[in-house]
Formats: sequence, C-alpha cells, structure tokens
Amino acid sequence: MSIEYVRRPVREKNSSFKEKDDQKPNYNLLSKHLKKVCNWITANSDKVYVQFHDERWGLPVYDDNHLFELLAMSGMLMDFNWTEILKRKELFREAFAGFDPATVAKMGEKEIKEISANKAIMLAESRVRCIIDNAKCIQQIAKEYGSFSGYIWGYMDYKPVINRFKYPRNVPLRSPKAEAISKDLLKRGFRFVGPVIVYSFMQAAGLTIDHLVNCFRVTDCVSHAERPWRHV
Repeated sequence: MSIEYVRRPVREKNSSFKEKDDQKPNYNLLSKHLKKVCNWITANSDKVYVQFHDERWGLPVYDDNHLFELLAMSGMLMDFNWTEILKRKELFREAFAGFDPATVAKMGEKEIKEISANKAIMLAESRVRCIIDNAKCIQQIAKEYGSFSGYIWGYMDYKPVINRFKYPRNVPLRSPKAEAISKDLLKRGFRFVGPVIVYSFMQAAGLTIDHLVNCFRVTDCVSHAERPWRHV
C-alpha cells in the first residue's frame, strides 16, 4: 500500500468539472483544487465508502441507536468489507427498526426467519440472532448506566483518543482500550465483539480518531472531540 495521499478535487461554482451520478469520482481532475484524504481512499473506492469516510467515520457518536448500528455493522466486517456493508445500510435499518435497541430486543423467531431469508440483506441467521441478543444486552446496560452511550464513553473518560497517525502502517488493529471494552462486553453476554471488531467500532464511532494526520477530515473530527461531552 502506498503511503501517498490521494488528492480529492473540490468543485467551485464556476468550475467546468461535472460529475455524473453514475460515475465514480475522477481524482485526477482539477489538480489545482485538492484535498488530502486517508491513504485507503483511492480513485477506485466506491462512492458510498468515500462518503462514509468524508462524513461519518471518526466523528464522535453519542446516540444509542447510532452506536448500536455501528457496533452491528462492525461485527459484519467478519463476513463483508465496509463498502458491501454500507451499500446495504438502509436495508439493515429497515430490517432492524432503525437499530432501536428496545425494538430489536423484542424480535422473535418470525422476524429472525424473515430477515435471514431476505437475499438482499445477506445476513446468516446466526448473525441476525447475534444482533438481537446484543440489543438485549444494550438494554441491560442502559438500565445500569442510563444509556449505552454513557457506558461506552465512560471507558474513554468521555473524550476520544486522537492518534494523529502519519502512515496507514501506524494504525493498529486493536488497542488496550478495545481489549478492555471487548472483555467487558463479552462478560455481559455480547457476541461477535472481539477486540479487533471493537476497535473497528471505536474508529467508526469516533471513540478513537484514526484519520491520518494530513487528511482533511482530521480538523472537523478533532473539533467535535474537543467539545465538552454532553450525552443526548
């Protein structure tokens, strides 16, 4: 993997550059209007993955439903990549009631069979059961801590880790924090929450900010991270 950053074109009002909806971005155009992005975003990256990187990945999340969604999708990385997962995100949201833990926790055999039989969703029955079981565990945590957000951010002392890595090779697959969270989640009955999955969840939810130091997203993510923590 090259350590060079891919440069992103930025369109201005008078620019002649026009991007069709059915075309992937061409990052070689408009060389004088550029933004740097993380190395793993390339000219061949799917637009849903690029959008996830540009708008959501690494941005601190405090909403229980959104945290549950990101935890569930991070678990799916055992079977799929982010692009494959993100392309079915709306299907997942529809199937799992917007990832509302209270609603998902009440799902029974009927819902399990329907979701696992949906060929567009492509989730094995064991994965569907895992998501439902994890929703039940989140409900128990919410009773104890007031919210899943309060519990998970408590591990971070209510402030994200800002790593400022320069190269992709510096970004770890796991961390001591991820190992500690994973251990406690497993103890509480969660499934598919090993330290590697938990670290992917932490990256996506902004518990740890792993945008490379020269990526244009660092400033925005860090500005959110440095605000006083306030659970919604």
